[in-house]
Amino acid sequence: MNLPQKSASVLPQPGLACLRPLNAPEVLAAWVAAQPRGECAADHAAKALSEAIPYEETLAQALRRGLVQESSGILTARRENFTKTCALPSAFSGRDALRALAVTALGGPAGGARRGLDLRALALRQLYGLDDLPPWPTAQQARCALLSRIVASYGGAFGDAAKRPLKAFKFDVMSRRMYLAFAGVQRGTVLQADASLLSKGLGGHADTVQALTATIIRAAIAARAPAPAPAPVPIAVKTFDLENFAGSVRKLASRMETKPYAGRVAIAQVYDAGLVQGLVLGSLDEFKDHLAEAAREGLLDLERYDITGPFDTGLKERSRLKLGRDERHFIVNQWI
Repeated sequence: MNLPQKSASVLPQPGLACLRPLNAPEVLAAWVAAQPRGECAADHAAKALSEAIPYEETLAQALRRGLVQESSGILTARRENFTKTCALPSAFSGRDALRALAVTALGGPAGGARRGLDLRALALRQLYGLDDLPPWPTAQQARCALLSRIVASYGGAFGDAAKRPLKAFKFDVMSRRMYLAFAGVQRGTVLQADASLLSKGLGGHADTVQALTATIIRAAIAARAPAPAPAPVPIAVKTFDLENFAGSVRKLASRMETKPYAGRVAIAQVYDAGLVQGLVLGSLDEFKDHLAEAAREGLLDLERYDITGPFDTGLKERSRLKLGRDERHFIVNQWI
């Protein structure tokens, strides 16, 4: 199923503004602190954290900052050195520590990291700004709210219907196909559609809860306030050198003649010759504008065509230059 192309610009889009930035060394220290007695084997920490943080580099930073200490392969966290950035509720054990950090990064409700709650649903709520949902919705609540946004993007009666109070409902065939199409899933389950949406929104794997947890933490570590845009550099406005232009045209026209008109050269003929020589003359209309200005300043003489002799129709039309209420066709070169 294909979603309407005309609605692509208003379809729901994920946003990372919901993420609370995390600091990788503090993530490591907070995880160690959540282990029994606030310590664990370094090898165990490496295995548990390697998907979420660049472990070796982060450990070195945490040791330098005094967030953890290492002795005989055992890491010990120093809670008194933590900032509030990654503070973990003491009620969570080591196995739930990464999940609690992911919830913190998503701005989820305090005390809401219990395993019975769906991390995917929370992530969908936060990434897509489904603020009408409970602080921690069920998966079906999140899907239905997102589907409502998708339908509303079609506009018209669809948009009006989506404004009504919405309760979670069981997907029928059409709802399921629409949700999968929005997620870019050709065939599959709604769980696979969830994973696809979260993977695209967060920039990492989200096919399992463990992978989603690590992806959320990585995205939060990468989150930074946007740097202020540099002040625009003033662009120097280069004034047009009319005298130099007129001198180049006179020099060019002095070597040309449009027969049978002695001492006169068709404007378009001079323009074409200048382009062949590599002169930067702009468009033909721009060239004529500069010629008119040069004529008004007395730097060039222009004459109009009269009916005393033949003049190629195409060349005549291309050479036509409006000058006030009159028109000109030739550049005079008989005095050059």
